[in-house]
Amino acid sequence: MRTKLLVCTFLILAFASMPCIALAAEQFGVAVYPGAKEHPGATQFLNEGLGVQGTAFHTSDSVAAVVEFYRAQDGIREVIVSDESAMFKKGNEVDVTVQSPWMDMQSGTLMQDCLISIVNRK
Repeated sequence: MRTKLLVCTFLILAFASMPCIALAAEQFGVAVYPGAKEHPGATQFLNEGLGVQGTAFHTSDSVAAVVEFYRAQDGIREVIVSDESAMFKKGNEVDVTVQSPWMDMQSGTLMQDCLISIVNRK
């Protein structure tokens, strides 16, 4: 009986937390690339250094893989794509940029993973 109660409690908590997980996977109405992790330094640079409202993420996946993910998203249009970078727009206010390599502005290090920035220019 105690085991069943624990399992039911766990399932209820798991389902109750699902909306929070779904919300965390979007920024300004744009899906975050699966598995990408927020990059605090690049996010800080966007917000404080560039004065925009945005979040930066990084992934070890290729630019091509990230580009294909964003090409498949409804409501997002491709602006420019190259081997090392891409830019997409959602409406007139949200920009998604993808780049590899990229410069970590805090350390000055040339990073080889892929940086994804989602910025709200509103």
